[in-house]
Amino acid sequence: MTTRAALQKALNRIEGHLPDLLEQFPEPGDFWPAFAGEADTLLESAGQEHDWVADKLESMLAFHGAPSP
Repeated sequence: MTTRAALQKALNRIEGHLPDLLEQFPEPGDFWPAFAGEADTLLESAGQEHDWVADKLESMLAFHGAPSP
């Protein structure tokens, strides 16, 4: 089981990398596969915290102005 603290650390890493991804992949068709490569792995390891992680990812995407899928 992955702890919330460990999940938060991974979320922080993804959020720190998010501005670079958005700059590198401005087109939604390019951005989403790149983002999913990181986010899907985290979601798969989240176990019972899946919904919490999904909410956090959604919030960070909105905050950083990620394109709609």
